Amino acid sequence: MKCIYCDESSTRVVDTRESEDKVRRRRECKDCGRRFTTYETAEKLDLTVVKRDKEDEKFQEEKVREGVEIAANKTSITDEEVEEIVENVKSMLRGRKKIEAEKIGKKVKEELQKRDEVAYIRFTSVYDSFDDVESFKKEIEALKED
Repeated sequence: MKCIYCDESSTRVVDTRESEDKVRRRRECKDCGRRFTTYETAEKLDLTVVKRDKEDEKFQEEKVREGVEIAANKTSITDEEVEEIVENVKSMLRGRKKIEAEKIGKKVKEELQKRDEVAYIRFTSVYDSFDDVESFKKEIEALKED
């Protein structure tokens, strides 16, 4: 972090305080000795999701997390991996203003397939609306081939 007074890039954090939506840091310049305050906030995804029925909806990170958690229930996927999947989905979305829900679902499927086959099949069966046993069989055969 550069000093706002002398433009020196060597500063140290003297104090950190966290609140619900931001982190306040008190910094001191190692060169001129002056202190200043910085605030850190998380980047928010202002994104519109186009659903299958062509309706628009604001992106909700919690919906992605919930879908992954349900699919991962009683599998080898840890809570940390669930968060990693959600972060990977969010990384894919950054910089976009609009995206189809189908692309989000496809990314979640990719992430689950890498980690646990059962979680992948659970998510896919709901996401792709399997109607019968044959749909399950086809997906499992395709999974075995990979």
